[in-house]
Amino acid sequence: MLIDFTLRNFLSFKDEVSFSMLAAKSVKEHEQCDSKESCNVINVPDTDSRLLKVAAIYGANGSGKSNLLSAMSFFKHMVLDSFKNDSILRRVKDLSYQFSVESQEEPSSFEMMFIINDKRYRYGFEIFNESIESEWLFVKPLESSRESYCFRREKKDIAVNSKTYKGAGGVSSKTRHNALFLSTCAQFNVEISMHIKEWFRKRFNILSGIDDDTIHYTASQYIHNADMHNRIIEFIKIIDLGINNIAIKESEVENIPELVNQFVDVISKNPTVIKSEIADIKKIEILSEHKRYDHGKLKDMLLTPFGIESLGTKKIFALLGPWFDTILHGGTLLIDEFGASFHTKLSIELIKIFQSSLNKGAQLIITTHDTNLLRGELLRRDQIWFTEKDEFGVSDLYSLVEYKINQANSVRNDATFNKDYLLGKYGAIPYFGNIEQFLTDFSGNGK
Repeated sequence: MLIDFTLRNFLSFKDEVSFSMLAAKSVKEHEQCDSKESCNVINVPDTDSRLLKVAAIYGANGSGKSNLLSAMSFFKHMVLDSFKNDSILRRVKDLSYQFSVESQEEPSSFEMMFIINDKRYRYGFEIFNESIESEWLFVKPLESSRESYCFRREKKDIAVNSKTYKGAGGVSSKTRHNALFLSTCAQFNVEISMHIKEWFRKRFNILSGIDDDTIHYTASQYIHNADMHNRIIEFIKIIDLGINNIAIKESEVENIPELVNQFVDVISKNPTVIKSEIADIKKIEILSEHKRYDHGKLKDMLLTPFGIESLGTKKIFALLGPWFDTILHGGTLLIDEFGASFHTKLSIELIKIFQSSLNKGAQLIITTHDTNLLRGELLRRDQIWFTEKDEFGVSDLYSLVEYKINQANSVRNDATFNKDYLLGKYGAIPYFGNIEQFLTDFSGNGK
Protein backbone atom coordinates (compact mmCIF):
# COMPACT_ATOMS: atom_id res chain seq x y z
CA MET A 1 0.00 0.00 0.00
CA LEU A 2 1.18 3.50 -0.77
CA ILE A 3 1.74 5.86 2.15
CA ASP A 4 3.18 8.93 0.44
CA PHE A 5 5.21 10.20 -2.51
CA THR A 6 7.52 13.21 -2.61
CA LEU A 7 9.12 14.79 -5.67
CA ARG A 8 11.09 17.85 -6.70
CA ASN A 9 12.25 19.34 -10.00
CA PHE A 10 10.21 17.15 -12.32
CA LEU A 11 8.07 18.55 -15.16
CA SER A 12 5.97 21.39 -13.67
CA PHE A 13 6.94 20.60 -10.06
CA LYS A 14 9.94 22.85 -9.39
CA ASP A 15 9.80 22.82 -5.60
CA GLU A 16 9.36 19.85 -3.32
CA VAL A 17 5.76 18.66 -2.92
CA SER A 18 4.31 15.62 -1.16
CA PHE A 19 1.22 13.56 -1.85
CA SER A 20 -0.10 11.39 0.98
CA MET A 21 -2.55 8.52 1.36
CA LEU A 22 -2.22 8.70 5.14
CA ALA A 23 -5.57 9.48 6.73
CA ALA A 24 -5.60 12.75 8.69
CA LYS A 25 -6.15 12.25 12.43
CA SER A 26 -8.45 15.28 12.49
CA VAL A 27 -10.89 13.68 10.02
CA LYS A 28 -13.27 11.08 11.47
CA GLU A 29 -16.02 10.56 8.88
CA HIS A 30 -16.49 7.29 6.95
CA GLU A 31 -14.30 5.18 9.21
CA GLN A 32 -16.67 2.33 10.10
CA CYS A 33 -17.37 -0.14 7.31
CA ASP A 34 -20.40 -2.40 7.12
CA SER A 35 -22.37 -4.05 4.33
CA LYS A 36 -24.39 -0.92 3.54
CA GLU A 37 -22.11 2.04 4.11
CA SER A 38 -18.73 2.79 2.57
CA CYS A 39 -15.56 2.79 4.59
CA ASN A 40 -12.95 5.19 3.27
CA VAL A 41 -9.96 4.07 5.34
CA ILE A 42 -7.80 0.99 5.83
CA ASN A 43 -6.50 0.23 9.31
CA VAL A 44 -2.80 -0.68 9.12
CA PRO A 45 -2.10 -3.78 11.26
CA ASP A 46 0.06 -3.35 14.38
CA THR A 47 -0.14 0.45 14.15
CA ASP A 48 -2.55 3.26 14.91
CA SER A 49 -2.23 4.51 11.33
CA ARG A 50 -4.99 4.50 8.74
CA LEU A 51 -4.55 4.73 4.99
CA LEU A 52 -7.07 6.10 2.52
CA LYS A 53 -8.72 3.85 -0.04
CA VAL A 54 -9.30 6.62 -2.58
CA ALA A 55 -7.79 10.00 -3.41
CA ALA A 56 -9.07 12.37 -6.11
CA ILE A 57 -6.87 15.09 -7.61
CA TYR A 58 -8.49 18.20 -9.14
CA GLY A 59 -7.13 21.19 -10.98
CA ALA A 60 -7.31 23.20 -14.17
CA ASN A 61 -6.03 21.75 -17.45
CA GLY A 62 -2.25 21.93 -17.45
CA SER A 63 -2.03 22.50 -13.69
CA GLY A 64 0.08 19.41 -12.99
CA LYS A 65 -2.39 16.60 -12.21
CA SER A 66 -1.09 14.29 -14.91
CA ASN A 67 2.50 15.31 -14.14
CA LEU A 68 2.13 13.91 -10.63
CA LEU A 69 1.09 10.55 -12.04
CA SER A 70 3.87 10.81 -14.63
CA ALA A 71 6.37 11.21 -11.80
CA MET A 72 5.05 8.05 -10.12
CA SER A 73 5.16 6.25 -13.47
CA PHE A 74 8.78 7.34 -13.97
CA PHE A 75 9.61 6.12 -10.46
CA LYS A 76 8.11 2.71 -11.24
CA HIS A 77 9.83 2.54 -14.62
CA MET A 78 13.21 3.21 -13.01
CA VAL A 79 12.69 0.46 -10.42
CA LEU A 80 11.63 -2.09 -13.02
CA ASP A 81 13.89 -1.30 -15.95
CA SER A 82 16.92 0.86 -15.10
CA PHE A 83 19.21 -2.20 -14.82
CA LYS A 84 18.46 -3.49 -18.30
CA ASN A 85 17.70 -0.20 -20.08
CA ASP A 86 20.56 2.32 -20.02
CA SER A 87 18.62 4.89 -22.05
CA ILE A 88 15.98 5.81 -19.44
CA LEU A 89 17.94 8.73 -18.01
CA ARG A 90 18.83 10.31 -21.36
CA ARG A 91 15.61 12.32 -21.34
CA VAL A 92 15.74 13.30 -17.67
CA LYS A 93 17.19 16.74 -18.41
CA ASP A 94 14.10 17.41 -20.53
CA LEU A 95 11.84 16.20 -17.70
CA SER A 96 13.16 18.57 -15.05
CA TYR A 97 11.48 21.94 -14.55
CA GLN A 98 12.39 23.86 -17.72
CA PHE A 99 11.45 27.45 -16.95
CA SER A 100 14.11 28.22 -14.37
CA VAL A 101 17.85 28.43 -15.01
CA GLU A 102 18.75 27.23 -11.53
CA SER A 103 16.55 24.14 -11.87
CA GLN A 104 18.70 22.95 -14.75
CA GLU A 105 21.66 22.81 -12.39
CA GLU A 106 19.85 20.86 -9.67
CA PRO A 107 18.97 17.17 -9.40
CA SER A 108 15.48 15.76 -9.69
CA SER A 109 14.47 13.83 -6.59
CA PHE A 110 11.82 11.24 -5.75
CA GLU A 111 10.91 9.35 -2.60
CA MET A 112 8.10 6.89 -1.92
CA MET A 113 6.95 5.29 1.31
CA PHE A 114 4.95 2.08 0.99
CA ILE A 115 3.97 -1.11 2.80
CA ILE A 116 4.63 -4.62 1.54
CA ASN A 117 3.33 -7.41 3.77
CA ASP A 118 4.35 -6.49 7.34
CA LYS A 119 7.10 -3.97 6.56
CA ARG A 120 7.19 -0.27 5.72
CA TYR A 121 9.79 0.83 3.17
CA ARG A 122 11.08 4.32 2.43
CA TYR A 123 12.89 4.40 -0.87
CA GLY A 124 14.14 7.26 -3.02
CA PHE A 125 16.77 8.52 -5.42
CA GLU A 126 18.14 11.69 -7.04
CA ILE A 127 19.20 11.98 -10.67
CA PHE A 128 21.31 14.55 -12.48
CA ASN A 129 23.12 14.60 -15.84
CA GLU A 130 21.99 11.08 -16.76
CA SER A 131 23.40 9.63 -13.55
CA ILE A 132 22.18 8.51 -10.15
CA GLU A 133 23.37 11.14 -7.68
CA SER A 134 22.07 9.42 -4.56
CA GLU A 135 19.81 6.54 -3.58
CA TRP A 136 18.52 5.19 -0.29
CA LEU A 137 16.33 2.45 1.17
CA PHE A 138 15.07 2.20 4.75
CA VAL A 139 12.87 -0.48 6.31
CA LYS A 140 10.70 -0.64 9.43
CA PRO A 141 8.61 -3.57 10.68
CA LEU A 142 5.06 -2.32 11.23
CA GLU A 143 5.11 -3.23 14.91
CA SER A 144 8.39 -1.37 15.44
CA SER A 145 8.97 2.35 16.01
CA ARG A 146 12.51 2.29 14.64
CA GLU A 147 13.56 2.63 11.02
CA SER A 148 16.79 0.96 9.82
CA TYR A 149 18.75 1.64 6.67
CA CYS A 150 19.23 -1.06 4.04
CA PHE A 151 21.64 0.93 1.90
CA ARG A 152 22.77 4.48 1.20
CA ARG A 153 24.34 5.60 -2.05
CA GLU A 154 26.23 8.72 -3.05
CA LYS A 155 27.14 8.40 -6.72
CA LYS A 156 29.49 5.37 -6.90
CA ASP A 157 29.82 4.95 -3.13
CA ILE A 158 27.24 2.49 -1.77
CA ALA A 159 27.05 1.56 1.92
CA VAL A 160 25.07 -1.62 2.59
CA ASN A 161 23.67 -2.78 5.92
CA SER A 162 24.28 -6.53 5.79
CA LYS A 163 21.85 -7.13 8.67
CA THR A 164 18.81 -5.66 6.98
CA TYR A 165 19.80 -6.05 3.31
CA LYS A 166 21.24 -9.52 2.92
CA GLY A 167 22.76 -10.93 -0.24
CA ALA A 168 23.92 -7.65 -1.80
CA GLY A 169 27.64 -8.29 -1.42
CA GLY A 170 29.52 -7.54 -4.61
CA VAL A 171 26.53 -5.97 -6.38
CA SER A 172 27.91 -2.44 -5.92
CA SER A 173 30.69 -3.05 -8.42
CA LYS A 174 28.13 -4.28 -10.97
CA THR A 175 25.91 -1.17 -10.66
CA ARG A 176 26.13 1.32 -13.53
CA HIS A 177 26.11 5.08 -12.92
CA ASN A 178 22.73 5.31 -14.69
CA ALA A 179 21.07 2.30 -13.03
CA LEU A 180 19.46 2.05 -9.63
CA PHE A 181 21.23 -0.11 -7.07
CA LEU A 182 17.81 -1.50 -6.09
CA SER A 183 17.06 -2.54 -9.66
CA THR A 184 20.51 -4.07 -10.04
CA CYS A 185 20.14 -6.02 -6.79
CA ALA A 186 16.86 -7.47 -8.01
CA GLN A 187 18.68 -8.92 -11.02
CA PHE A 188 21.10 -10.63 -8.64
CA ASN A 189 18.29 -12.12 -6.51
CA VAL A 190 18.61 -9.90 -3.44
CA GLU A 191 15.39 -10.83 -1.64
CA ILE A 192 14.15 -7.42 -0.45
CA SER A 193 14.77 -5.79 -3.82
CA MET A 194 12.96 -8.64 -5.57
CA HIS A 195 9.94 -8.19 -3.29
CA ILE A 196 9.88 -4.44 -3.98
CA LYS A 197 10.29 -4.87 -7.72
CA GLU A 198 7.51 -7.47 -7.81
CA TRP A 199 5.20 -5.12 -5.88
CA PHE A 200 5.76 -2.34 -8.41
CA ARG A 201 5.28 -4.75 -11.31
CA LYS A 202 2.03 -6.36 -10.11
CA ARG A 203 0.50 -4.13 -7.46
CA PHE A 204 1.30 -0.56 -8.53
CA ASN A 205 -0.47 0.11 -11.82
CA ILE A 206 -1.10 3.28 -13.80
CA LEU A 207 -3.80 3.66 -16.46
CA SER A 208 -4.14 6.50 -18.94
CA GLY A 209 -6.99 6.28 -21.44
CA ILE A 210 -7.69 3.10 -23.41
CA ASP A 211 -4.67 1.18 -24.57
CA ASP A 212 -4.30 -2.29 -26.03
CA ASP A 213 -2.51 -3.63 -22.96
CA THR A 214 -5.38 -2.70 -20.63
CA ILE A 215 -8.21 -4.00 -22.78
CA HIS A 216 -6.25 -7.17 -23.58
CA TYR A 217 -5.60 -7.69 -19.87
CA THR A 218 -9.33 -7.45 -19.13
CA ALA A 219 -10.12 -9.73 -22.06
CA SER A 220 -7.59 -12.30 -20.83
CA GLN A 221 -9.04 -12.19 -17.31
CA TYR A 222 -12.52 -12.52 -18.78
CA ILE A 223 -11.52 -15.67 -20.66
CA HIS A 224 -9.35 -17.44 -18.11
CA ASN A 225 -10.74 -16.35 -14.73
CA ALA A 226 -14.30 -17.53 -14.08
CA ASP A 227 -14.79 -15.29 -11.05
CA MET A 228 -13.59 -12.23 -12.95
CA HIS A 229 -15.75 -13.20 -15.93
CA ASN A 230 -18.87 -13.25 -13.76
CA ARG A 231 -18.08 -9.96 -12.03
CA ILE A 232 -17.41 -8.13 -15.30
CA ILE A 233 -20.47 -9.33 -17.18
CA GLU A 234 -22.80 -8.83 -14.21
CA PHE A 235 -21.55 -5.28 -13.72
CA ILE A 236 -21.99 -4.51 -17.42
CA LYS A 237 -25.58 -5.75 -17.21
CA ILE A 238 -26.24 -3.72 -14.06
CA ILE A 239 -25.15 -0.44 -15.64
CA ASP A 240 -27.41 -1.11 -18.65
CA LEU A 241 -25.07 -0.75 -21.61
CA GLY A 242 -27.49 -2.67 -23.81
CA ILE A 243 -25.07 -5.60 -23.99
CA ASN A 244 -26.42 -9.02 -23.10
CA ASN A 245 -23.06 -10.77 -23.11
CA ILE A 246 -19.49 -10.47 -24.35
CA ALA A 247 -17.79 -13.16 -26.40
CA ILE A 248 -14.02 -13.21 -26.76
CA LYS A 249 -12.18 -15.33 -29.28
CA GLU A 250 -8.49 -16.07 -28.79
CA SER A 251 -6.36 -17.40 -31.64
CA GLU A 252 -2.75 -17.79 -32.68
CA VAL A 253 -1.09 -14.96 -34.57
CA GLU A 254 -0.22 -16.19 -38.05
CA ASN A 255 3.15 -15.81 -39.81
CA ILE A 256 4.88 -13.98 -36.96
CA PRO A 257 7.51 -16.72 -36.39
CA GLU A 258 8.40 -16.65 -40.10
CA LEU A 259 8.88 -12.89 -39.97
CA VAL A 260 11.09 -13.26 -36.93
CA ASN A 261 13.23 -15.82 -38.73
CA GLN A 262 13.90 -13.28 -41.47
CA PHE A 263 15.14 -10.61 -39.06
CA VAL A 264 16.49 -12.72 -36.21
CA ASP A 265 20.08 -11.52 -36.67
CA VAL A 266 18.94 -7.95 -36.19
CA ILE A 267 16.49 -8.59 -33.38
CA SER A 268 18.45 -10.94 -31.15
CA LYS A 269 21.37 -13.29 -30.92
CA ASN A 270 19.09 -15.81 -29.24
CA PRO A 271 16.38 -16.88 -31.71
CA THR A 272 15.06 -19.56 -29.34
CA VAL A 273 14.03 -16.95 -26.79
CA ILE A 274 12.40 -14.77 -29.44
CA LYS A 275 10.46 -17.71 -30.90
CA SER A 276 9.20 -18.83 -27.50
CA GLU A 277 8.00 -15.32 -26.68
CA ILE A 278 6.28 -14.93 -30.05
CA ALA A 279 4.58 -18.31 -29.62
CA ASP A 280 2.77 -16.94 -26.57
CA ILE A 281 1.27 -14.01 -28.46
CA LYS A 282 -2.46 -14.38 -29.01
CA LYS A 283 -4.87 -12.53 -31.23
CA ILE A 284 -7.97 -11.42 -29.34
CA GLU A 285 -11.31 -10.62 -30.96
CA ILE A 286 -14.01 -9.10 -28.73
CA LEU A 287 -17.66 -9.35 -29.72
CA SER A 288 -20.76 -7.85 -28.11
CA GLU A 289 -23.95 -9.88 -27.87
CA HIS A 290 -27.14 -7.87 -28.38
CA LYS A 291 -30.79 -8.89 -28.48
CA ARG A 292 -32.32 -8.70 -31.98
CA TYR A 293 -36.06 -8.19 -32.36
CA ASP A 294 -38.60 -8.86 -35.10
CA HIS A 295 -41.70 -6.67 -34.87
CA GLY A 296 -41.16 -6.10 -31.18
CA LYS A 297 -40.53 -9.77 -30.32
CA LEU A 298 -37.18 -11.23 -29.42
CA LYS A 299 -35.85 -13.17 -32.39
CA ASP A 300 -32.26 -14.11 -31.52
CA MET A 301 -28.89 -12.84 -30.32
CA LEU A 302 -26.59 -10.90 -32.63
CA LEU A 303 -22.81 -10.72 -32.22
CA THR A 304 -21.25 -7.42 -33.32
CA PRO A 305 -17.61 -6.21 -33.27
CA PHE A 306 -16.81 -4.57 -29.94
CA GLY A 307 -15.06 -1.78 -31.83
CA ILE A 308 -18.39 -0.26 -32.88
CA GLU A 309 -19.46 0.25 -29.27
CA SER A 310 -19.32 3.73 -27.77
CA LEU A 311 -16.07 5.08 -26.35
CA GLY A 312 -17.54 4.96 -22.85
CA THR A 313 -18.53 1.29 -23.23
CA LYS A 314 -15.04 0.36 -24.43
CA LYS A 315 -13.44 2.31 -21.59
CA ILE A 316 -15.57 0.74 -18.86
CA PHE A 317 -14.83 -2.77 -20.16
CA ALA A 318 -11.09 -2.03 -20.30
CA LEU A 319 -11.19 -0.62 -16.77
CA LEU A 320 -13.05 -3.49 -15.10
CA GLY A 321 -10.19 -5.99 -15.31
CA PRO A 322 -7.61 -3.97 -13.33
CA TRP A 323 -10.43 -2.44 -11.23
CA PHE A 324 -11.71 -5.72 -9.78
CA ASP A 325 -8.23 -7.25 -9.70
CA THR A 326 -7.00 -4.38 -7.50
CA ILE A 327 -10.03 -4.47 -5.18
CA LEU A 328 -9.87 -8.23 -4.69
CA HIS A 329 -6.10 -8.75 -4.50
CA GLY A 330 -4.81 -5.44 -3.16
CA GLY A 331 -2.43 -2.90 -4.61
CA THR A 332 -2.56 0.70 -5.77
CA LEU A 333 -4.30 1.71 -9.00
CA LEU A 334 -3.70 5.14 -10.54
CA ILE A 335 -6.02 6.44 -13.27
CA ASP A 336 -5.48 9.63 -15.23
CA GLU A 337 -8.63 11.47 -16.37
CA PHE A 338 -10.95 9.13 -14.49
CA GLY A 339 -14.56 9.49 -15.54
CA ALA A 340 -13.85 10.81 -19.04
CA SER A 341 -16.60 9.34 -21.27
CA PHE A 342 -18.46 8.04 -18.18
CA HIS A 343 -21.77 9.33 -16.93
CA THR A 344 -21.16 11.02 -13.60
CA LYS A 345 -23.50 8.56 -11.83
CA LEU A 346 -21.39 5.67 -13.09
CA SER A 347 -18.24 7.33 -11.75
CA ILE A 348 -19.90 7.76 -8.35
CA GLU A 349 -20.95 4.12 -8.22
CA LEU A 350 -17.47 2.95 -9.17
CA ILE A 351 -15.99 4.95 -6.29
CA LYS A 352 -18.61 3.49 -3.93
CA ILE A 353 -17.66 -0.04 -4.99
CA PHE A 354 -13.99 0.70 -4.36
CA GLN A 355 -14.79 2.00 -0.88
CA SER A 356 -17.22 -0.81 -0.04
CA SER A 357 -16.58 -3.74 2.31
CA LEU A 358 -15.48 -5.70 -0.77
CA ASN A 359 -12.19 -3.78 -0.62
CA LYS A 360 -9.89 -5.19 2.05
CA GLY A 361 -6.70 -3.30 1.28
CA ALA A 362 -6.67 -1.67 -2.17
CA GLN A 363 -6.08 1.96 -3.07
CA LEU A 364 -7.23 4.17 -5.93
CA ILE A 365 -5.70 7.49 -7.00
CA ILE A 366 -7.45 9.42 -9.76
CA THR A 367 -7.17 12.71 -11.57
CA THR A 368 -10.55 14.01 -12.66
CA HIS A 369 -12.66 17.02 -13.60
CA ASP A 370 -15.91 15.47 -12.38
CA THR A 371 -16.98 17.83 -9.60
CA ASN A 372 -19.95 15.61 -8.76
CA LEU A 373 -17.48 13.39 -6.91
CA LEU A 374 -16.71 16.36 -4.63
CA ARG A 375 -19.26 15.55 -1.98
CA GLY A 376 -18.88 14.82 1.69
CA GLU A 377 -20.97 11.65 1.60
CA LEU A 378 -18.49 10.15 -0.90
CA LEU A 379 -15.07 11.62 -0.11
CA ARG A 380 -13.46 12.95 3.06
CA ARG A 381 -11.50 16.20 3.07
CA ASP A 382 -8.18 14.33 3.24
CA GLN A 383 -9.12 12.39 0.09
CA ILE A 384 -9.44 15.54 -2.04
CA TRP A 385 -6.31 17.08 -3.55
CA PHE A 386 -5.65 20.05 -5.83
CA THR A 387 -2.91 21.11 -8.22
CA GLU A 388 -2.44 24.76 -9.15
CA LYS A 389 0.18 26.64 -11.16
CA ASP A 390 1.60 30.01 -10.18
CA GLU A 391 2.61 32.84 -12.52
CA PHE A 392 5.94 31.11 -13.27
CA GLY A 393 4.28 27.83 -14.31
CA VAL A 394 5.26 26.05 -11.08
CA SER A 395 2.75 23.47 -9.83
CA ASP A 396 1.69 23.33 -6.21
CA LEU A 397 -0.06 20.37 -4.59
CA TYR A 398 -2.29 20.51 -1.52
CA SER A 399 -5.20 18.67 0.09
CA LEU A 400 -8.56 20.06 1.12
CA VAL A 401 -7.98 19.13 4.76
CA GLU A 402 -4.89 21.37 4.95
CA TYR A 403 -6.35 24.25 2.94
CA LYS A 404 -7.13 27.46 4.81
CA ILE A 405 -9.91 29.73 3.56
CA ASN A 406 -8.68 33.32 3.63
CA GLN A 407 -5.49 31.88 5.17
CA ALA A 408 -7.35 31.38 8.45
CA ASN A 409 -10.25 28.93 8.57
CA SER A 410 -10.12 25.23 7.74
CA VAL A 411 -12.74 23.74 5.43
CA ARG A 412 -15.64 22.29 7.44
CA ASN A 413 -16.68 18.67 6.84
CA ASP A 414 -20.25 19.79 6.08
CA ALA A 415 -19.21 22.28 3.39
CA THR A 416 -20.56 21.87 -0.14
CA PHE A 417 -17.21 20.90 -1.64
CA ASN A 418 -18.26 20.91 -5.30
CA LYS A 419 -20.03 24.27 -5.25
CA ASP A 420 -17.31 25.94 -3.21
CA TYR A 421 -14.63 24.58 -5.52
CA LEU A 422 -16.34 25.93 -8.63
CA LEU A 423 -16.73 29.29 -6.87
CA GLY A 424 -12.96 29.37 -6.50
CA LYS A 425 -12.82 29.07 -2.72
CA TYR A 426 -10.14 26.38 -2.86
CA GLY A 427 -8.20 27.68 -5.85
CA ALA A 428 -7.09 25.22 -8.55
CA ILE A 429 -9.70 26.33 -11.11
CA PRO A 430 -9.07 27.83 -14.56
CA TYR A 431 -9.14 31.60 -14.99
CA PHE A 432 -9.98 32.81 -18.46
CA GLY A 433 -9.27 36.02 -20.26
CA ASN A 434 -11.92 38.15 -21.93
CA ILE A 435 -14.01 35.56 -23.81
CA GLU A 436 -16.49 38.22 -24.97
CA GLN A 437 -13.67 40.19 -26.60
CA PHE A 438 -12.44 36.99 -28.25
CA LEU A 439 -15.91 36.36 -29.74
CA THR A 440 -16.17 39.96 -30.88
CA ASP A 441 -12.76 39.89 -32.59
CA PHE A 442 -13.44 36.67 -34.45
CA SER A 443 -17.00 37.51 -35.44
CA GLY A 444 -15.83 40.52 -37.38
CA ASN A 445 -17.76 42.93 -35.16
CA GLY A 446 -14.59 44.29 -33.65
CA LYS A 447 -13.44 45.91 -36.88
